[in-house]
Amino acid sequence: MYEVSNSIARWASRSPERPAVIDELAALSYAELHERANRWAGALHEAGFHSGAGIIVLLPNRVECIEVMVALFRADVVPFFLNTNVAKHKAEDLLGLAAATEARLLITTRDVADEMAFSQAEAPFQIWTVDDLDLSRQAIGEIPPPRHGTDMVLFTSGSTGSPKGIILSKSAFDLGLQPNGEFVEPKQHLLVKPLASRGSISTACNILQEGNTVVLSRVATPDAWMKLMENHHISFVKLGPSELIGWLEHLERNGRGLPSSVRHIMSNGEPLTQALKARIGKLLPHIRVTDLYGTSEVGAITMIEQKEWALKDGSCGRPIFFVSLKIVGEQNEELPPGEIGEIWVKTRYRMKEYYQNAGATNETIQGDYVKTGDLGFLDKQGYLYLRGRKQDVIRRGEHRIFPAEVEDVLREANGVEAAVVIGRNSPEHGQEPVAYILMRDSKLLSTEGEAVLRNDILAHCEERLASYQIPAEMWFVQEIPLNAAGKADRLALAQAAAALQQKAEQS
Repeated sequence: MYEVSNSIARWASRSPERPAVIDELAALSYAELHERANRWAGALHEAGFHSGAGIIVLLPNRVECIEVMVALFRADVVPFFLNTNVAKHKAEDLLGLAAATEARLLITTRDVADEMAFSQAEAPFQIWTVDDLDLSRQAIGEIPPPRHGTDMVLFTSGSTGSPKGIILSKSAFDLGLQPNGEFVEPKQHLLVKPLASRGSISTACNILQEGNTVVLSRVATPDAWMKLMENHHISFVKLGPSELIGWLEHLERNGRGLPSSVRHIMSNGEPLTQALKARIGKLLPHIRVTDLYGTSEVGAITMIEQKEWALKDGSCGRPIFFVSLKIVGEQNEELPPGEIGEIWVKTRYRMKEYYQNAGATNETIQGDYVKTGDLGFLDKQGYLYLRGRKQDVIRRGEHRIFPAEVEDVLREANGVEAAVVIGRNSPEHGQEPVAYILMRDSKLLSTEGEAVLRNDILAHCEERLASYQIPAEMWFVQEIPLNAAGKADRLALAQAAAALQQKAEQS
């Protein structure tokens, strides 16, 4: 983040009133962001938090999140960013993290601090709330230049179990982007996902390096996003598939279109489904839409533009310019185009290691490559096609079933909004696929309607899938639980499946 910090200082000097970050209640120019970040850094040093000190950050999307992020770099401390999308961080979770990291400060909001209800006796750290910290009287002392190589820690979404800490060099967020000209009007970029995620931090850093404006929403609703778009002439929006689905439903329900200022939408995280791409084409025909696939461990991996979707049906694109990847088989051999294996990625922006988890680090980092745990294949033109998580593969007898292939077919069935397929133990076959389906119109789910829908979807699957791929059971659900990254929470579904099975056996 050295280049990001320098860019902010440069804009503060050359164009001090240029807007840097905005939310519904506050706005900072580049000069204000530069000054407040320095005051934060000064306050940290004055309180005894010097180079290498561990600091826990639990902040929702608001202007203070950006100034704190910049300040923590300038103060040369080690931040541990917690994702606010995780369902209610508990006091004991933070106490455990503080014990493991020896962090002596928590930066959060007054509301979160009140919810935690720490007692002075049990909290081994100070608590600073961005609502209450008065920086106006904080002197800006001489802040030494940050050392290169200082780290930060982010946390995974927990899609393979408990969230893991990822150690990243702060330099991983310096992409060397050229700033806009001094007299070029800044573009307003709306970021929807929590700033504690790697994708959001990377995008915020890119925006600030270029001298554009980061716009954040304190409220995670389509109504709030639309108001920000209209009030601030947003040109670029970055969000995840789950947010995009909610937004499209909002537009359909209210018969609304996007403000004319919006030119580009980027979705990152789990790749967009074919059904969702079709809805985008119908509702947003004149908007540039980019689908970005990446992971917390390595950052962005591939991307594909809307104009390529029809020609490369189902692909998540080709590797971006600083990434190389290969498809690897079960014997660690590189596979040719068309064969499915694990995706290994090589990039200079990869993680250093997992925090305090040498076993997971040794398993994941293989020389210059990082194993993603995702399965897929490359075509002859180098386009990547995902087939789900390695751990989610269902082994039915001699066959391997890739849930993504079955899910794609289910989503094409009439009225299906979303579908998730997981494996269930079977004494006859070893495992068999079970589908959890969310319908677009829940009114269809009467007792008789369910039987008709199930038969229709089954017939749809029989036309498009091999017999061993057809789900052994289909359950209609009111919602698909999501993890912190906005991806389907398969562990929660598996637990729900066990409960449903137990209930069925008891009745």
